[in-house]
Amino acid sequence: MARPRKNPPATASQDTPSEASLNELAEENRVRHAIVEAVLSHRLPPGTRLVETRLCEAFGVNRSLLRRVFVRLAGDKVIELQHNKGAIIAQPGPEEMRQVFEARQLIENGIIRALGKKASPESLAAVRKLVEQEHAAYSAGEWSKWVRLSGEYHLQVARLLGNTELEDILRSLIARTTLMIALYDSLGHNVCSFDEHNDILTALETGDSERACTLMSAHLHGAEVKLQRDTSAPEIDLVALFTRPA
Repeated sequence: MARPRKNPPATASQDTPSEASLNELAEENRVRHAIVEAVLSHRLPPGTRLVETRLCEAFGVNRSLLRRVFVRLAGDKVIELQHNKGAIIAQPGPEEMRQVFEARQLIENGIIRALGKKASPESLAAVRKLVEQEHAAYSAGEWSKWVRLSGEYHLQVARLLGNTELEDILRSLIARTTLMIALYDSLGHNVCSFDEHNDILTALETGDSERACTLMSAHLHGAEVKLQRDTSAPEIDLVALFTRPA
């Protein structure tokens, strides 16, 4: 009677991703990161059409890889995939804005509560330097740089906890917040106040996480209110608009 055949032992290539697949994933991450950074720095404003041929040329990748990046970015709500139109940078509305800020409240306040007194003086000094750079950029009228540094401040605070999963989630939310600032705060108002950033950091430096949490909550709420206010349509004097001298 013949013995049952045994399955051959799994090879290393079966158990682990191939070098080629790892390289492809690295390329996907590179392209995705570059697009998100362009959004954060306002170089890709809301509504911008992402032309596949141009992006493939710019990044030196094929369409298959680029479309996988698009799927990931759409999942992060950074872009919208439209039938027969392709991909465009997302154009968030007021309700989406409310939900994004609600999510940020939960995550960022949770991070600060978890931090307690864990943050080292060295890590806090790095955040302090960032606040100074943010203030300098705003004072110099470097709008795009200020917005990027403002978002980076929130990521730096998240990094103090050392949880990369939370940091990745927050990065996506900050990218979407930046879209909202680009759409509704084009005049460069101080939506995300560096003075408030300074106050939050001071509370963390003194080990007062409860005060830091209260300040962060008020800070995010204030930013949302400013943006929501700017989304409302301005009052137009229709008589003056449509009346022309004879």
